[in-house]
Amino acid sequence: MNWKLSFLLLLSAFICIIKCQDDQMPPKMTSTFNNVYYFPRDSILTNARIECKAQNGQIEYKWKKNGEDVQNSQYVSVDKSTGTLKFIQMQTSDYGTYQCFAKNDFGTSLSKPFKVEESRMGSFPSSDIKDYPCKEFEHCKIPCRDKPKCVPNTECRVEWKIGEGTKTNVEMTNRVGVDGDGDLHFLWSDTNDWIGLQYRCGIWQEQLKMLVVGSQTRLNIISASEVPQLGPISVYKSNGKALYRGVGVLRCMFSGYPAPDIEWVSPDKQVIKNSFKYEISDYGRILKIKDAEQTDEGFYLCNGKGKTESSQRVFLNVTYSPILNPNSVHPQMNDIYVPEGKAAKFFCEAVSLPGENDPSLPTWKKNGADLSIDGNKYILSNNNEVLTVTNVQKGSDSGAFQCMSENSEGVLFKEALLKVIDPIKIIERPLGNYKLMPGDMLSLGIIASSEPSLSLRYKWLFINHEGKEEVVKDNAYWKISRPQFNNLTIDVSQVSDPGVVLSLTGQYVVEIFHNYDMEKINVTVETEIISTIAPRSPIVQQANLNFLIYIAVAVVFLIVVIIIVFCLVRRNQGGVYSVDKKEVAAGHDPEKELLESGFQDLSRA
Repeated sequence: MNWKLSFLLLLSAFICIIKCQDDQMPPKMTSTFNNVYYFPRDSILTNARIECKAQNGQIEYKWKKNGEDVQNSQYVSVDKSTGTLKFIQMQTSDYGTYQCFAKNDFGTSLSKPFKVEESRMGSFPSSDIKDYPCKEFEHCKIPCRDKPKCVPNTECRVEWKIGEGTKTNVEMTNRVGVDGDGDLHFLWSDTNDWIGLQYRCGIWQEQLKMLVVGSQTRLNIISASEVPQLGPISVYKSNGKALYRGVGVLRCMFSGYPAPDIEWVSPDKQVIKNSFKYEISDYGRILKIKDAEQTDEGFYLCNGKGKTESSQRVFLNVTYSPILNPNSVHPQMNDIYVPEGKAAKFFCEAVSLPGENDPSLPTWKKNGADLSIDGNKYILSNNNEVLTVTNVQKGSDSGAFQCMSENSEGVLFKEALLKVIDPIKIIERPLGNYKLMPGDMLSLGIIASSEPSLSLRYKWLFINHEGKEEVVKDNAYWKISRPQFNNLTIDVSQVSDPGVVLSLTGQYVVEIFHNYDMEKINVTVETEIISTIAPRSPIVQQANLNFLIYIAVAVVFLIVVIIIVFCLVRRNQGGVYSVDKKEVAAGHDPEKELLESGFQDLSRA
């Protein structure tokens, strides 16, 4: 067969395995949604759409509003194949709580609930012009009176206008600013601030591209007889609230002449500068804390610095809807694969951030429908944080399971998939007991099956008579088949030494497994050889032989060293006496006799 054709066939088979696996899975929601979406009423909308996407096979989408199916109409359309919800023109009846459902033959996934609310901008009531007296060089505040409702707040901003029309804005400077309530502050007043023109408060709604103005005001500046030196005086502050990983905003203002500088100090007593974490703007009057964490919560110091100094404390509250306990010893709402007949467990340990109210007990759904907790199929434990599905079956129990909990700040909604798979089945296995004798060749073979998309693996272990366990690896007597490793051959066909055979007897264990299941097979290998010596494995035998060789070499080396040292000592002792030439001539050499007697003594020893 052509190698290119073979490669294409293998690649197609691999893709088929992966695709078939996905096709047999329940849907998995991949879209994320805001907590609230805002759309204006009665306007023709050009980009009012919400996309819902899920993965795993052919999926049909459905939308619900306040628990009822959303139907196509002249104002709303739902695309079941793409998951797109589109608003053409918002009606009063279209506002509410929405949820997306993604369904295939193996289950239903759903999004977290979210709201669709009206984006709107009110208007100022009609009112007369109001006069405000202010003293030169002193603080003067002009309230934005009777502000209209502007929703959402994130799309609204205050703009103060001066003079006729709406084109001329009051310029923000180090002595002129707007606080978080929309009121205009002159931190010290100048006679040029009044010039006979009106100040008007304007509210701009970005989504509607609409500006409304009102709260007409005239200033009457009373001149001062002399130029004072006024230290910082706190005239405004506002605490902030940030969602976890969101942005918190703190504000403060100080009056004084000249206008004081502002310095921010963090809860850990560090002077704050502009950085990736902090953003200071509006001449120091606004501090933004980005990517807020629990450690960012606390009191911040806002210091006004001028002729004197003044401080005020501003609190940041970091909060969030419930989260899954990051310190749990159990995996939280993970997708799981469970062999048929076994139990599946999901963990949903909802916690609030420190200082927040405890979340509600978790509630559970399967494929978007409430579970019927009857203590038989579905069991809840540990304050509803653990859901056990007993005796899972492929046809009925695979699906998407949802857990939901809430506190004052929002809702936790988490989803996990259960895929019931075929258990590992042993088709052919070795006997439980074998006899091994010199000249034998013993084959231990396994044939097993499991979920088609999962590959089985094998691991062989040997436990000798002393209880020592080792992983079986290829050597002179063990051979493991490749690439599956599902057959072990014990080969003593060329062995006549009973000790080698004894070393290969004991308990053999094979583990057959994949990521989600495991089976074990135990085989006992014995022999009829009788020995008073405890059998050891070939590896241990070789180690023992090496040890004996090392000992023998060490003993010989020690004897040679002793002989050399002894001879040197005796030679030195003989050197302190004179040798009689007559004794030498008569055939008596004292040094020689002394050396010989030393060797004799050593041999006796």
